[in-house]
Amino acid sequence: MEIAVVGSGPVGMTAALLLARQGHQLTLIDRDPGPVPGRRWNRVGVMQFHLPHGFRHQCRRLLLERLPDVHDAVVAAGATVALASGVPDSAAGLLVRRSVFERALWETASREPGITRLTGHVDAVEIESGRAAGVVVDSHLVSADLVVDASGRAGRVTRNFRPLGQRMDCGMAYAARQYRLHPGAEPGPRNGGPSFMAQHRGFLVMVFEHDAGTFTVLFVRPADDKTLALLRYPAAFEAACRAVPGLDEWTDPRRSEPIDVVRAGAGLTNEYHPQPVQLTGLVAIGDAACVTNPQGARGIPLGLQSAVELADLVRDVPIAELAPHLDAWSQKHLAPWFHDHLIGDASLLASWSGRPADPDGPIGIEMLLPAAHQHPEWMATLGPYLAMEASPTALAPLRETVRAQLRDGWQPPRPAGMTRDDLAALIMDRLAEPVPA
Repeated sequence: MEIAVVGSGPVGMTAALLLARQGHQLTLIDRDPGPVPGRRWNRVGVMQFHLPHGFRHQCRRLLLERLPDVHDAVVAAGATVALASGVPDSAAGLLVRRSVFERALWETASREPGITRLTGHVDAVEIESGRAAGVVVDSHLVSADLVVDASGRAGRVTRNFRPLGQRMDCGMAYAARQYRLHPGAEPGPRNGGPSFMAQHRGFLVMVFEHDAGTFTVLFVRPADDKTLALLRYPAAFEAACRAVPGLDEWTDPRRSEPIDVVRAGAGLTNEYHPQPVQLTGLVAIGDAACVTNPQGARGIPLGLQSAVELADLVRDVPIAELAPHLDAWSQKHLAPWFHDHLIGDASLLASWSGRPADPDGPIGIEMLLPAAHQHPEWMATLGPYLAMEASPTALAPLRETVRAQLRDGWQPPRPAGMTRDDLAALIMDRLAEPVPA
């Protein structure tokens, strides 16, 4: 078939490579002309390009099994295989900046026979007799037997042809900055997750390790907290890093130095969009189908899995059945994570408010983990869930038990250490200081 893929991000390129290696002819369309050797790549239209991404073990395993040359290219570009002592190799993820990962993938896809790149803006999907017949790119028709929307969360080109989806604001915002360890310096403290993570009363901090000694510090806050929004200023961000335990060690000037601006963002959403099952020859994958709060580091793993499922379906089912089959797969494998984020985000925001946990309210992981101290057998469920090896649906009976505990008077312990008010006072004091001449 002739296939047009709208969007040349990690998900779109993965799908394009898999489909090209099945013998199809691919046109890979993106507004960005691609990286230039020896130059920084700022990536047109991708706000989160320089923000931290989690390449969980599912990503590495998928590449090893389906695209081993891409895995080797990413490692050759500097990615580190993250394997803790005593953990099997199959559980190892990749520590790498998205810019490094995507550049290696872009270069591999650009060399692939059967893939043609086209730089431009997709204006519309061309429809003929109830099927997608291609896309209009800068007023020119690109004919195709199949159109794949991999345009990401901001893409809108196929939304009019799909059933009404669901979209919910996460209620959170962030500030992040990238650093590099000095030569010979050891990383700061690790406690699982991306590398380091700490809950505080009113905010959350994370450290994501990457390649070549780089790492990103991330502050997550309520979106309506205007004082913590001032973390977007470098002076406030650095002062906060000096004051928050754990971050102070990672960002100690004797250990590391910032190598990027502070990047702030808001408008985070959880979204789920069904496939256009009434239209032949049009499907959506990646963030065009399902968006989850990025702090969960689930977007890339879920997106790459959807690319693989698409390629397998193209191989195995007629094109008229493609969207219904992909829709059924998405309902089973993507929708539960969307719904889980709705619960988890609402639960986290409620805990940041300082109000007692409500037995009739959302029950997130920040309540399930402390409750598990009384139920150690729960780790057989929570461990696979946290590793994305088990569906969030497995948490339903645990949540009901926590509701019963809350009705009996139990409350999750409040995080120790710095509070939101402490951090806000620090920020205001730091920004009130005169600027040196």
